[in-house]
Amino acid sequence: MSEKSLYERLGGIYNIAAVVDYFASELAEDPVAGKNSSNQYIKDWHENKEWREPGFKVLTTLWVSEKAGGPYKYVSTVPNHDSLNLEPTHYTMKLTEEEFDAAGKVLARTLDHFDVPDKEKNEVLSAFTAHKDEVISGTIK
Repeated sequence: MSEKSLYERLGGIYNIAAVVDYFASELAEDPVAGKNSSNQYIKDWHENKEWREPGFKVLTTLWVSEKAGGPYKYVSTVPNHDSLNLEPTHYTMKLTEEEFDAAGKVLARTLDHFDVPDKEKNEVLSAFTAHKDEVISGTIK
């Protein structure tokens, strides 16, 4: 018998949405990657039209669902870029490696908050880390 998908092992869309909801709130408060970041692009994203927390949560939930092998598909906010590649939606934010790593720490704490088992936690964190170069591409020289 084959192993269940990560999506199934995480408990499906409702559990993923709960984790993303908590993660978004925690991320906004992170001093490095959140609304008080020294990165003007991140501050702008939170303070101006680009930060729409409900939409961020929906899109992130869909992204995690698809990445974890679930039935839901991510739709990018950038026209014609509906792949799981995160560069189109992050490039202009000029995110640094430090900010990406801070977001990863928030994600790890979030998964711990929900008592996600180590195997699934590590798979989620690996999927997140796999997109690091795409997310920080706006600062890579």
